[in-house]
Amino acid sequence: MATTQRAVTGTAEAALLAAIQDRLRDGRYDDALAAVGDVGVLADRMVAALPAVKHESDALIGPFYDAASLASWRGVTRQAISKASTKGDLLGLKIGDGSRIFPSFQFGPSGAPLPRLREVLMLLDPDRIDPWGSALWLNTVADAFGGTTAAQALRDGRHDVVLRAARRAERAWLADA
Repeated sequence: MATTQRAVTGTAEAALLAAIQDRLRDGRYDDALAAVGDVGVLADRMVAALPAVKHESDALIGPFYDAASLASWRGVTRQAISKASTKGDLLGLKIGDGSRIFPSFQFGPSGAPLPRLREVLMLLDPDRIDPWGSALWLNTVADAFGGTTAAQALRDGRHDVVLRAARRAERAWLADA
């Protein structure tokens, strides 16, 4: 099994390296690369961008970051991540040991949260009673989003569609309460 896992990882690693090389070859990043003082630090930040927390919900809403890896990727402190989660700017999910994990679907390529995420989260769960439910809602394929997820619709700039659907969900949940 370890050999099979390493083969899969090796294939993914090769594909990632090839994709990075393709992007670097087009010349758009020449100035940025010239400004990099320590390539090792850059490599560390790039690797930190890979969600590394394993959780039983990976198939539904993962993969996940922990606070330390998310802070490293975004170039902020763990306290900043905690504060953003407390304010509702990030979707942090409490797990069994009391720590929080952060689903990767809520971030864009630069590590910034999806546009309008906070508004959607406030509609879905204003008291932050069920963040796991919000995560499932955001990452479930639905016809309302053209056969994709609310998270993908936000990523694509279709904010109004997601906000309308979140308002409908909020009304439905309030009616059931």
